[in-house]
Amino acid sequence: MGVFIATYQVTADSLFLNLLGEYLDKAFLITGFLGIISTGIFSVLQNYIRFSRLALIVASGVLIFTLGVYILLHTGNADWQKPLVFAMFCSTGPIIALLLLTYWGTFGRLFNFRQSKRIIGWIDTGQLIAAIAASFIIPITAALVPDTTDYLMVCAGSILMVGILLFIISNNFNLVKDNPREVEATVRRESSLIRIFRNPYIVLMSMLLLVSMTAFILNQFSFQELIRVQYPNQRELTNFNAFFTGTVYALSLLMQTFVNNRIIGNYGLRISLFLLPVILGVLSLGSIIAGYSFGFDKTSSPAGFIYFFLFVASSRLFNWTLRDSLENPVFKLFFIPLDSRIRFNVQAKVEGLVNESSRFIAGLLIFGLAFIPSFEVIHISIFLLIISVVYMVVVNRLYNGYRKKIQEKLESSEFNQDKIEKGYAKITTQLEEMLTFTDSGKAVFSFRFLEKLNVNLVANWINTLIKNRDNSVRYYAQEKMNELKGLSVSDKYVIRIKDKSSITDRIKISPQDINQLLETGGDFPRTRLHRLCRSTNPTDRQYGAELILHSSHEDGLHYLVELLHDADSRVRITAIKSAVKRNNTEVIYALIKNLAYPQY
Repeated sequence: MGVFIATYQVTADSLFLNLLGEYLDKAFLITGFLGIISTGIFSVLQNYIRFSRLALIVASGVLIFTLGVYILLHTGNADWQKPLVFAMFCSTGPIIALLLLTYWGTFGRLFNFRQSKRIIGWIDTGQLIAAIAASFIIPITAALVPDTTDYLMVCAGSILMVGILLFIISNNFNLVKDNPREVEATVRRESSLIRIFRNPYIVLMSMLLLVSMTAFILNQFSFQELIRVQYPNQRELTNFNAFFTGTVYALSLLMQTFVNNRIIGNYGLRISLFLLPVILGVLSLGSIIAGYSFGFDKTSSPAGFIYFFLFVASSRLFNWTLRDSLENPVFKLFFIPLDSRIRFNVQAKVEGLVNESSRFIAGLLIFGLAFIPSFEVIHISIFLLIISVVYMVVVNRLYNGYRKKIQEKLESSEFNQDKIEKGYAKITTQLEEMLTFTDSGKAVFSFRFLEKLNVNLVANWINTLIKNRDNSVRYYAQEKMNELKGLSVSDKYVIRIKDKSSITDRIKISPQDINQLLETGGDFPRTRLHRLCRSTNPTDRQYGAELILHSSHEDGLHYLVELLHDADSRVRITAIKSAVKRNNTEVIYALIKNLAYPQY
């Protein structure tokens, strides 16, 4: 998919700007209109066709269109060339939108929420790497492929592979909610366009998309107007487009790999979204100052045109990069507070239909500006500067709405939690009554269930089991008590051994340790704890972790923190048990920090 998107975009842009650059304003308008129609049809068909089948239909349609354009350009009438190139350029936005809806729709149905959180940061890395490679290969192969239209065969081959891979995925993996019949009628009603736009929060999200897409399209328009003047030769224009696109994708990959997590983690969502409009505003202001100071017409002031072009190209570079690598991933997080039942449908409509409607509105604005006689390309920079200010206002309002939505969700969760706690108390009472049953199966089952519900009350429930009249239940309770007190290790440490043959299985306590134990009134001496916890024998360290639970020395807590990081898993587990039972703030903090690492 990355190869297709990069190659198709470079090919369509280069052919159109070289042959039909004067119709750029009309092309943006038609692109937006086609985007609304295509994504609207896609949203409707989701309710009637399996998503896996719909994804294959999209891939097949793109393949047929690409091959059809290539064949007609090479074998058709010469008069068809310009209409075909115009159609090819106008289809870029809708095709990319449909492919991304297909990709992320398949992704959402393949993985659950926990898996998605773990892999969403790098799942599209393959697309970026392929796009980078495809973009830089185009100028390298200029001598081998002199005709830009020949790259459409690369597009056809790549989209054919996309269709094959989608077919393999749909046949070998389970897609959740693949069948539209699985979606309840109430969910469809609640996620209809009329319903979702009654929600002020979704309206704010749509406003952010509108402002973002308008800035993106205006920036793209001014950039493409300038490059068709700077590079009148088709091959030079193709090479520049390829290098520029490859640079954008390379920066996006670096942003996703090294920068995004730090920005979001250190500065939060609001600052992450502020970054794009601030940079866009600064560069737009720079292009305005350069244009009015040195000129922006290539014929009358070629040096000034270069300065103006560099500012516009830089704003296009950062706008495209930050929108793809930072804004879009952050924007997906704003769907989290929505009702989980309708979130998926709402996201498809907002990122599909609303996004393309925003593209149409931006195209309509450009089309209207073209009718103004005094309109110049520098005026786009003035519009971008104004939009940057509006952009920041919308981001701030959306972020406040996001916080309010999160608060409402938490308050709603508290209401549900009350109902859960009432049911929890009722179940706990019934299970505690079953602990006294003479039926060993019911008594043991009840204890194991209770053990999962609340580990802090295990000792009380073991005492209840010990009073059970059934011998097997009492034996089970005694074993659990031994395990709770750590006797599985401590019973290996004995004062005296009668049978010399069992000396390899037992560890004899020295007379000095016994004397120290008596001198301290039954408390474990510091020297003994130090020797056990720092021993090279893991059994000694495990025994030391058990003794710390019953020791009154604060030094023991220091050793316990060390044992939480022990190389032996048995020592770590025993240390965790002792840490929880000691209930010391320092140790609990160390325990929480320790459990954050998967290897522990």
